[in-house]
Amino acid sequence: MAELHTDQGARQRRAPEPYPASDPESLRLAALYRYGVLDTAAEPAFDALALLAARSCGASSSLISLVDQDRLWFKARVGIDAADAARADSPCSCAIAEPDALMLADLQGDARFAAHPVVGAAAGWRLYAGAPLVTPEGWPIGTLCVLDRDAKALSAQQSETLGLLAQQVISQLELRRVRTLLDAQCTTDAVTGVWNRQAFERRLQQEWARWERHGGNLALLAIDLDHFKRFNGLYGHARGDEVLQQVALALEGTLRAHDVLAHYGGGEFAVMLPMTDSAGAVTAAERVYRAVDGIEWRAQPMTVSVGVAVATHGIDVEPASMTLRAHRGLTQAKAHGRHRVELYSA
Repeated sequence: MAELHTDQGARQRRAPEPYPASDPESLRLAALYRYGVLDTAAEPAFDALALLAARSCGASSSLISLVDQDRLWFKARVGIDAADAARADSPCSCAIAEPDALMLADLQGDARFAAHPVVGAAAGWRLYAGAPLVTPEGWPIGTLCVLDRDAKALSAQQSETLGLLAQQVISQLELRRVRTLLDAQCTTDAVTGVWNRQAFERRLQQEWARWERHGGNLALLAIDLDHFKRFNGLYGHARGDEVLQQVALALEGTLRAHDVLAHYGGGEFAVMLPMTDSAGAVTAAERVYRAVDGIEWRAQPMTVSVGVAVATHGIDVEPASMTLRAHRGLTQAKAHGRHRVELYSA
């Protein structure tokens, strides 16, 4: 395949803007978003805490209500069908500003929340009691609240229990965050931030099984930085790590949401392309090629060689055979002068 050149720079992800230190609400939202829990599926630990809250307080319903920018999102709920609700005019939004639990014995007599359609008097609720969910850093991100259709007050013991259960909700969120971080460490390459080889090969096995069951197409790119070992020798491994990070960002900018990128080690990367035939795979490889050509390098220009392979029924019996053919395409690209793309179809 002919060599490809372009002056177009690689698309790179923009880092999010930092939250203004002077804006407490932005910092509170940042604390909520760090948990990565919004819009996730139900989880037994949180469902159990919501149920315990309702039973302990003699209430018919309960919510683990996380207060987002303009909505309430319910991580767990008992006796309420809605998965979220408007934040405006809600007692949950008011409760996060309270140092202790917000206790409203009769919502019918409180004009602030009368019209709220999910957690207000308009929904038929009378009792509302909400204990704030406060992070270890002191940010209130939501409430553990109970609701009932009878007007009544919680006892001191019930109020204390609700507060203790709210602390357990935060403990579960912290455990969930730690598990997520550990999972990321096990699947993420420390230098580039993309998937590592082991995680990529597990994901390839899953996609391979789907391809065998349902057919369609599946392609693989084997990518190697040309003369990367020599670059490390000239400039050192710290500068080499910078190159790898630049390449990873450039490659990510060429891929679709369902494509999978991994750093295999050294100067080698791999890309899995689900639902992609040979023509689409070559096009994707050419985008990769051009993206790396377009990087503004600090030390010296770097290029890549790319091998392409497509899963083929009757030839490939396991992912390793397709991987081998992609690497054979990469070997051909290097043998033909590097800085090129080769589709291996034999």
